[in-house]
Amino acid sequence: MKAGWCNTVEKFLQIDEEVITNNLKQNDFEQFSRNSSPQQISAWKNSIKILKNEFKNLANLAKYTIIFEYTLPREGGRRPDVILLSKNHVLIFEFKDYNIVKNSHLDQVSAYSKDIKTYHHLSHSMSVTPILISTGWNGTKHKIDDVNVVNKNEIGSFVNELIRNDESYTNVNDWINSDYLPLPSILQAARMIFQNEELPKIKTAQSAGIPNTISKLLEIAKNARETNSNHLALVTGVPGAGKTLVGLQLVYTLDKFDKEITGVFLSGNGPLVNVLQYTLGKGSKSFVQPVHNFLKEYGGNNISTPHENIWIYDEAQRAWDSERTLKKRGYDNTEPDDFIKLGDRINSWCLIVGLIGEGQNIHTGEEGGLKLWSNAIEESKNDWKIFCPKKLESTFPVGLDLEFHDELDLTRTLRSHIAQDVAEWTSKLIDGKISEAKELSIQIIKQGFELYITNDLEVAKTYVKERYDGQDEKRFGLIASSKPKFDPRYGIKNGWMDTRLVRFGPWYSDEPSSEKSCCALNSTVTEFGCQGLELDMPIICWGEDLIWENGWKKFSRARGQKDPHMLRLNSYRVLLSRGRDGIIVFIPDTPELKPTYKILVESGLLELNLTE
Repeated sequence: MKAGWCNTVEKFLQIDEEVITNNLKQNDFEQFSRNSSPQQISAWKNSIKILKNEFKNLANLAKYTIIFEYTLPREGGRRPDVILLSKNHVLIFEFKDYNIVKNSHLDQVSAYSKDIKTYHHLSHSMSVTPILISTGWNGTKHKIDDVNVVNKNEIGSFVNELIRNDESYTNVNDWINSDYLPLPSILQAARMIFQNEELPKIKTAQSAGIPNTISKLLEIAKNARETNSNHLALVTGVPGAGKTLVGLQLVYTLDKFDKEITGVFLSGNGPLVNVLQYTLGKGSKSFVQPVHNFLKEYGGNNISTPHENIWIYDEAQRAWDSERTLKKRGYDNTEPDDFIKLGDRINSWCLIVGLIGEGQNIHTGEEGGLKLWSNAIEESKNDWKIFCPKKLESTFPVGLDLEFHDELDLTRTLRSHIAQDVAEWTSKLIDGKISEAKELSIQIIKQGFELYITNDLEVAKTYVKERYDGQDEKRFGLIASSKPKFDPRYGIKNGWMDTRLVRFGPWYSDEPSSEKSCCALNSTVTEFGCQGLELDMPIICWGEDLIWENGWKKFSRARGQKDPHMLRLNSYRVLLSRGRDGIIVFIPDTPELKPTYKILVESGLLELNLTE
């Protein structure tokens, strides 16, 4: 059952409190295999008592349906406390046993409202109203953004005023069992793909073009095999556009498409590989592998060839240049050289799929970008056909065989399941276009994506714990640039010795109660540990490696780095684009960082307070 208890308001007033509570306890056990905590039982009883007292004065008692603990499908147990349903209205009540109104609670009920409005099929055309009841608060009802803050003694009059003349919902079971299609995180989507489940056909994902991209890549693969040719396909996309999801789904789809065509998903992003292998289980190691292991086996002077014909390289713009390869592997091919030469020496066809993230080169030796692929193909003695978006035309010299396809450019971000402008906002900020970022931020916040900033790390930690209390699928944690040094009292362990001890699989995947989980807030990952991955609400710890002095201050060249300033900007571009529900930027209160704090506020970040 997707609801703990459901009936008309009229029946609710007639049934004993203990009967309802016992139903809720039983539902809790059946859904989550757990005994309800004393705190949870007390909260249920308190809300039932309040609603019985207030709802007895409602007009049309038999026309309204009350639903306790409606569990949002595919959301890992997220559930609003109470829903009041009528023909045209969904009223969402969240009860908190506090005597103050907290911002984390406001944002929580607001998120419930937006998710139901956006993803619950039968609620698309209905009015969805979020209502926060802080049971010990005695103020006057008012509205904060989209949330109605209502005194417990004003609930009845508020509901009468809002829906007095509405009719009953015809079939409540249809509403409870309606399709609900949230956007999965990369890890949730990966589980679904490799458990042979159908990915939810979400309007956002469809409009972002992911199915069309995969279809085009399958068409290119078929052409390569039929013509016994070598093809390179480049797929571009903004941060969070679903490039990794495209690669993973392509590997899976290949097996269903044609048993004789096999592929492997390769990434130089070690944490991403670790997390995917941890999440998908041991069998996944055959199709999700580190690119560096692959090239150690088949690159350089090796003559062996892989059994796969399709090699999918995630973040291919980060491929190593010759200096990096010489240092790490002892020979001076670039990584694109290795791939192209491997394709040249196999006795059949091949397809290299390069997934290209924009503005995400963060390692020394990655600054060469797409030009390395162009150079590798120019040096090949064989004919290669290149498939890419039109915008990459200038990357390749005249004379190469190019074919342009819009389907290979993913222009919309999927990481945030509400705001579509976060990637653009991040780019404006990193590019120093502060007023343009501010304009974008207004729309982003209206869409329900939180943009917060604070000088107090404990405030940030308290907020995320309160915001996601009881939501075991939600993930929050500390992320930071790898370069700055933070005062030890903050507990931001971003040094090399500390971050190398982080086990990325459990950090991203384990439940919040685990000490190895990101939600324990006892460890930190850097741009190298979060690229290609995501959290619902990251706490971004901003350091003195990127400060504002009438523009982002440029640092002198570091040893071995061709463009250290670009790497710093790209590191923060990565950090700022990790959130699904929002971000919180923590900036230590130091003289050096005060101008940076100010400019971030001017770009649209709101100063975080725990209470309204």
